[in-house]
Amino acid sequence: MERFPSISLLIVAALAALVASEEFDDVARAASPGFADGFNQWHSGLLDFSGTQGLFWPHQLEPAFRDGSSFGPRQPAVEHIPVKADETADGKPEGDTEPLDVEFISGTVGNPDDTQVQIENRPPVQSYPSFGAGFGDTLFQHTFTNFPGFNNFFPGFGFNTPQFNPWWRGPNVCTEKEEDVEEWDRDMLSGLSLNFESCVEKPNKHVCKTISNRNGQKYTVTVTHKCCHGFERAREGGRHATCKKVDLHSVEETAESLGAKEFMRSVKNNGLTEKITENITMFVPLDSAFTDFSEKMFESNLVVLPLSRSRRATKDVSGITTRELALAHIVDGFVRIEDVQNEQLLTTSFENSTIRMNIFPRPPHFDSHDFRYTANCAPLLKVNKVATNGIVHVVEKVLPPVTQNILELIEGRSDMTILRTVLQKTELDKMLGEEGKSFTLFAPTDSAFEKLEPHLRRTIKEGNGCATNILKNHILDLTFCSCAVLNTVMTNTYNLLDQKMTFERVEAEKATEESEIADMTATKEITVNGMAKMTESDIMATNGVIHVIDNVIPTESGMPITSMLSSQNLTTFKRLLAASGREEEFEMLSNVSFFVPSNRALAGSQWEKELEENPSGLKDNEELIRFLNYHVGVPLIKTCDLNDDMIRTKTGEDLRVNLYATHPVFSNVMNRATVNCARLIHFDDESCGAVLHQVDKVLEPPTKSLLEILDSTEKYSMWRDFVRSTNLTSLLEDTEHDYTIMVPTNEVFRELREWYEEKMSKPEEAEMIVKNHMLTDVLCCAGIVPSDWPFVRTIEALSGRPLRIDRGRRPVVANAGVTKCDVVAKNGVLHEINDVIIPKERQRTPVSSFFW
Repeated sequence: MERFPSISLLIVAALAALVASEEFDDVARAASPGFADGFNQWHSGLLDFSGTQGLFWPHQLEPAFRDGSSFGPRQPAVEHIPVKADETADGKPEGDTEPLDVEFISGTVGNPDDTQVQIENRPPVQSYPSFGAGFGDTLFQHTFTNFPGFNNFFPGFGFNTPQFNPWWRGPNVCTEKEEDVEEWDRDMLSGLSLNFESCVEKPNKHVCKTISNRNGQKYTVTVTHKCCHGFERAREGGRHATCKKVDLHSVEETAESLGAKEFMRSVKNNGLTEKITENITMFVPLDSAFTDFSEKMFESNLVVLPLSRSRRATKDVSGITTRELALAHIVDGFVRIEDVQNEQLLTTSFENSTIRMNIFPRPPHFDSHDFRYTANCAPLLKVNKVATNGIVHVVEKVLPPVTQNILELIEGRSDMTILRTVLQKTELDKMLGEEGKSFTLFAPTDSAFEKLEPHLRRTIKEGNGCATNILKNHILDLTFCSCAVLNTVMTNTYNLLDQKMTFERVEAEKATEESEIADMTATKEITVNGMAKMTESDIMATNGVIHVIDNVIPTESGMPITSMLSSQNLTTFKRLLAASGREEEFEMLSNVSFFVPSNRALAGSQWEKELEENPSGLKDNEELIRFLNYHVGVPLIKTCDLNDDMIRTKTGEDLRVNLYATHPVFSNVMNRATVNCARLIHFDDESCGAVLHQVDKVLEPPTKSLLEILDSTEKYSMWRDFVRSTNLTSLLEDTEHDYTIMVPTNEVFRELREWYEEKMSKPEEAEMIVKNHMLTDVLCCAGIVPSDWPFVRTIEALSGRPLRIDRGRRPVVANAGVTKCDVVAKNGVLHEINDVIIPKERQRTPVSSFFW
């Protein structure tokens, strides 16, 4: 208990030191106008490590931070989902069958090997004292380390704690410094002295980036501490392990010791001995991979390889020499794998040839590293093997020179003439010919296009209709290598249509000569969306990669409307379309919306009867064609864009759209739509140039006004006379405004004969009664939903009186049940009811009732 006063005195003295410190003054100065905005911009710049590669570890940052350019949400590019237990190769259940979401980093990202990210706005602090168990360094750091003059306040107060210098301040560390100056907002930062520092540590590198304001200029200093070449930190040495000298050999000796003797023999045979004595990075294939590649390419007469037993001409018709092949594996300078970014291009020693580096995730249950690195889609087997004059990485296969883009590769293939033609007609060839971007093309061969139904194949060849969407369904805006697809795991990514594509390795069917040449190392076939197989994989281009597939991958947004009708089981409407002879005309429509009645809605209709009894008589039937065209709205509109408005149809007549809220609480959220009071029961199915909505009723264009419906319907005659006695007939024949009218039948008034005659003789009361049966909005029966206390729904009548609406066995308005719904007129809708509507009087609770 006696120690508490001492501790209190210590805290008070520490607070006094804080108030007296310059840092307190800096905080006060920072609270000036515009500081918040300025800080956000500075913080954005702080996270920009464009001058230093590979500073962020994807596991530690949100996806938007990984490319250093966007702070908004972004969906993962690739995810892995384990195959279900009953789908594994041996049929045995596995322990973990839950879906796994693993993100893949697209664009410019940091490297997965980065160990941490620290953001500080103060200079580095000295090592902290330790109080023993129960007192952590963090506690003492936040409490004491920023107090100037701490030792002056408490002379002789010390701690017996071992002092450790960070490894990057130790021996054998080389330092690099980069400076950059940019103009900044002088007015915003006037009077502020800002200084931010952000540091990140890697196994052999420590990078600090400092951003400061100097007279309105953004001054950036990047300082990199790393083990000098020839020195490494022992991985088992912990965080304080220093840079120690390692035994190194030449690049040649290092590569040969790693199993690349045949490749190095080819390098020397091509006169590149001097080249491999420079400071370089080499990607070397193992002897087995190099020998297999040499034999197959020699058999195909594609490349001349001077192996140990023979020397041949230096160049063949393909233009690829073994010297060029060797140079395509050499990059100037030192490239460590932790400094590599996804989609980074490394320029090789062979002119115009590049190596594209990619980083792919592994599922979390894999025992090996979380990420897999590739060079031109060849997995790296061993990395960062340091030599006296360079670094060696071992790749799984030979890396042929990459000098052509995707479009040029397609143009050079004789089995892709249809694809080349369609790319040109859809103008997608321009995109695939762009440099500086990355794409993946799943390229169907001519034989794949020949498998399509004739009409669809002809449409695609002409570049019409759905050709663009079908091709976009085959393109990704990232580099997707075949090694990203793992056994027993389903891999997902998204194409240019933002639709999911699924990849899976399956047991190969009986091997063919073509498949063996296509993929020398694959043990299983890769399927795309379960509909196509890769016959050739990882054909590298300067702007991405090509995978050859044996089938065109269908997409709903690329299907013609007739195919969409079949897939949605709207067979009656499709049969009517075929019987009329207008199938091809409808398939060529674009920018339209189809409102198609379900088979149930068309059951028993006039057109279904004629379809069964006399289908040949419907050919070019003008009435049927008008009926079909009335179900086609212009333009293409999805439900998210619908409003209470009219949609012009292909006949030139209008469809009336109404939106309703069905949720008892969120009454302002419109979640139900009707067209001519027909409810949309399935919607937003995209087809080629169109969108398909299903409705639960046949759509017929209204031909009469509300008044004309009353005049032509005998059972409404007494109500019609009642309306005429009030001089309100002008409202019912006004086609400029829309109304809803609830009409009691003659049978109702016969039961109320005396009341009916009495009110007919009193025009003012009769007018109020009529207005109680009219609404100034269009209320379809689909908009009347159950409403229970306390969420009671009401709607205001033309008289201004509230009418409660509810639904039990049938829709109910106030005290009247609706016996016939949705008689659509030119100027509104009519509902038949079984009683005269008598609104309840508004009840006001006496003030005294709140207290007694």
